Amino acid sequence: MSNRLNQLMTQQHEMLLNQWFEQAIAAYPQEAHKYFVRVKNEFSNPVGSNIYRSMGHLLEELSGARDADKLYQHLEMILKIRAVQDMKPSKALAFLPSFKNLITTVFANEIQSGQITRAELDDLFTDVDTLSLIAFDLYSESRDLIYNLRIAQIKEMNEMLQKANLLNESVDTSTFMRCSNYIEEEKEI
Repeated sequence: MSNRLNQLMTQQHEMLLNQWFEQAIAAYPQEAHKYFVRVKNEFSNPVGSNIYRSMGHLLEELSGARDADKLYQHLEMILKIRAVQDMKPSKALAFLPSFKNLITTVFANEIQSGQITRAELDDLFTDVDTLSLIAFDLYSESRDLIYNLRIAQIKEMNEMLQKANLLNESVDTSTFMRCSNYIEEEKEI
């Protein structure tokens, strides 16, 4: 990435971060927005604060060296938070493609005048696309972990109820999970 695009993104860091964060919280229900606006207080708003801080670190890396380990670490924080929330994968990951639109909009004059070249944008956008693919993997892994924890919890509760003779027969957890998935699909329709 060229020094010019680095410089512009660094100079506009706060504005870019705030607009990007606004786009990211658009995935949440409207009533949640009032809580996310107060991102500075990590005790009353740990979710918003952690997402905002991690997005800030992502922006710093995208504006500079793009260290893969640091990008992964901050992306992982955001996706772990989003995986535990009741959110479709497309909404959970939408903040990454929206970053490309944000850059194109904010720096439209610089792009049009040639201060930022197409090659510079392509380089940045390729890295953002790669982050999107990594984000999908992180989100999927986190959702799988949650699913497996739920299964383990159901099995443990089933065993406890059996030992206490509160069940006539054991619950088939595979049938239960198929039923709960069906119920979730019904809610979405």
